[in-house]
Amino acid sequence: MAHIYLRLFAHTLNKNTDVNIILPTPNPDELMEGKESSYFHDDMHYQVLYLLHGTYGDYSDWCRNTCIERYAQVHKIAIVMPSAENSFYQDMVHGPKYLTYLTEELPLYLSRLFPISTKREDTFIAGLSMGGYGAWHIALTKPEQYAAAASLSGVLDFSLMVDEWSGSIEARESFEREAPWPIKAIFGEQELENIKLSNANLMVQIKKIIQNDKELPKLFNTIGKDDFLYSNYKSARKLLEEIGVPVEFEEHNGKHDWTYWDTQIQRVLEWLPLKRTTV
Repeated sequence: MAHIYLRLFAHTLNKNTDVNIILPTPNPDELMEGKESSYFHDDMHYQVLYLLHGTYGDYSDWCRNTCIERYAQVHKIAIVMPSAENSFYQDMVHGPKYLTYLTEELPLYLSRLFPISTKREDTFIAGLSMGGYGAWHIALTKPEQYAAAASLSGVLDFSLMVDEWSGSIEARESFEREAPWPIKAIFGEQELENIKLSNANLMVQIKKIIQNDKELPKLFNTIGKDDFLYSNYKSARKLLEEIGVPVEFEEHNGKHDWTYWDTQIQRVLEWLPLKRTTV
């Protein structure tokens, strides 16, 4: 197992940023037991899972709080864990363009340095909470680039969340002061109602893909029944079922915490169409 910490200057962000990368390599058990392991051959490439953090998080969260290294080794998949601050994975109006960085600059950069496939059928994305929203948002922004996207305890009904943000003028001002996300920096001064109608809304993205007769990525969502976002999930599930979008929905006992996410990232890896070998 190779665990690589990478610090790079990103042109689209106009600053230095951090990425954790996991690449499966032969391990002692395979060598001692004489197991065949097709890690190194001509033109080898790994399937890749981009794994996103939640609010307050960064590139280190998944490695510090789960056994993702061990899971990646078992499934022979590369894992890429970038930092995106509390940006909601948007191209911020007043700030870094994280959506462009994650969908364009970073994949190209990594493909030049590491044996990571850039084929759609080998490229997946997942995340938790804010990153769960981000995983779907990114995959729906570039459906030709991602074969599957998984949300763990993610914000899926953006309209419902915006309604909760808006309320009265006093409520909105209080939210903008106290929220961890810099709303005005992310979305500018536009009315929140306009944000609901924009591509920041997953439902808007999905409808546009269907209208344009494009192929949707495979979509997966899992959430704990005691999660504070459970009502948001129920609202989003109803909307998606009305649209007729095939989504793998799962709900289990659990909360909005790492105990749940460590378990469910294993479920995501089982769900993904993995080859469990280099390609």
